[in-house]
Amino acid sequence: MISTEELLAAVKGTVLLGEPMKDHTTLRIGGPADFFIDPLDREDFCRAYSFFRKHGLPCTVIGRGSNILVHDEGIRGAVILTTRALGEFSLARSMLTVGAGVPLPVAAEKTFAQSLGGLEMLQGIPGTIGGALVMNAGAYGQEIGAVVSWVEVLGNGKPKTFCREGLSFGYRRSSLAGSVILRAAMRLEKLSAGEVEKRSALRSEAIARRRLSQPLDRPNAGSVFRNPSREEDPEGLGAGRMIEACGLKGVRYGGAAISDMHANFIVNEGGAKASDVLELIATARERVKEKFGVLLQLEVRLLGCENVCC
Repeated sequence: MISTEELLAAVKGTVLLGEPMKDHTTLRIGGPADFFIDPLDREDFCRAYSFFRKHGLPCTVIGRGSNILVHDEGIRGAVILTTRALGEFSLARSMLTVGAGVPLPVAAEKTFAQSLGGLEMLQGIPGTIGGALVMNAGAYGQEIGAVVSWVEVLGNGKPKTFCREGLSFGYRRSSLAGSVILRAAMRLEKLSAGEVEKRSALRSEAIARRRLSQPLDRPNAGSVFRNPSREEDPEGLGAGRMIEACGLKGVRYGGAAISDMHANFIVNEGGAKASDVLELIATARERVKEKFGVLLQLEVRLLGCENVCC
C-alpha cells in the first residue's frame, strides 16, 4: 500500500489521484488512473517508474495519448507521462538525439527545416517518438526504424542502450515492444536544395491527402487495425477498404462510429465509451473475417481492455 506522503516525497512532478484518462487521450475516452504522474525531468521519470515497480504496482507509460483506447473503468496502478520529462532534442550535423516524449510531428518538422531527410513524411502521425519506435511508425514510404542508430531504455531501474544491430523493426512492430524508452539517436540524410524542394512537394501532397481522407476534425485514435499482409490481401485493399466493402462506413454504436471518411478510423461522436468502440472493433473484425477470411489485427493499443476484446 502506497501512502500519499511517500509518493509525494519520491516524485517531484505532478501527482494526481483518480485522474480521468479521457482528458489525456486523443479519443477522449477512458476512466480514471489510480495514480497519474507527470514527472519534471528524466531523473524524476526514472525515479517515479522505479518507485511503482518497487511497490509491485503496474506502470503504464504514455505520450500524447494517441493510438490507445482506455477502458471505461480506467487503469490500475500508475500512468506516467513522457511529454515533459523526456523532451530532449539535439542535432549534431545529421545525428538527431531525441527524447521519447517529443512529438513525432515536431521532430519531423524541425529536422526537415534543417534540410535533413528521413522523418519528414511522418509529420502527420500524431504520437511521440517513444510510441513511434515501439510501433515502427511509417507513412508514404518512410519508417522510423530505418533511421535509428541507438535506443536507450529503462531496464531494472537503470538506463540501457541498444545499438541498431541489437534491434529489429517490421511492419508496425519492433523488438522494443514492452520496453520503457527514454531516448534515441537517428542518423538522418543531408539533403540538397533540389531534394528538399522535391520532398517538400511530396510532403505537402501527403498532408493534403491526409486532410481529405481522414477524420482529423473528430476525436480518434488513428488507424484501428494494421493492414493485412500481401498474402492475406493480394489485391492490396488494406483494412479500411475491407471494412468499407462490408458496408460498415458510418455505422454507429452508442457515441462511437466507424468514420464515413476512412473506415479504419473510429471516431468519438460525443460521449462515446470504450465499450462502444470495442463493439465496433468486434463488428468490423467479424464482418471482414466472414467476407475476406482475414482476421484483422489491432494497431490501436488497449489499456485496461485487454481481457474484453481481441
